[in-house]
Amino acid sequence: MNYLIYFGIVVAAGCGLTFVSRSFAYAMSRMVEAGFDHVEYRLALRARERRNMRRDARIANVVTPFRAGGDVVTLPVNKRSTQQLGVARVAA
Repeated sequence: MNYLIYFGIVVAAGCGLTFVSRSFAYAMSRMVEAGFDHVEYRLALRARERRNMRRDARIANVVTPFRAGGDVVTLPVNKRSTQQLGVARVAA
């Protein structure tokens, strides 16, 4: 039973040192930074898609002389790469 207590103390000390060490702080900061980058990237894609939807809606509502009344033209959704979206993705 004493060995389990000693083992528990060693594990607790190891965890404590891990949490206060520089490498743990570095790893945590990298994880938090990656999370923020992911959220920022998704928000940029969402904003870009909303801009395209508004632009497509304006184009679809333009009245031309050769168009039948009431027809709504829907443009195909163009999936583009991140480079074409103007969003920089940084490798960790």
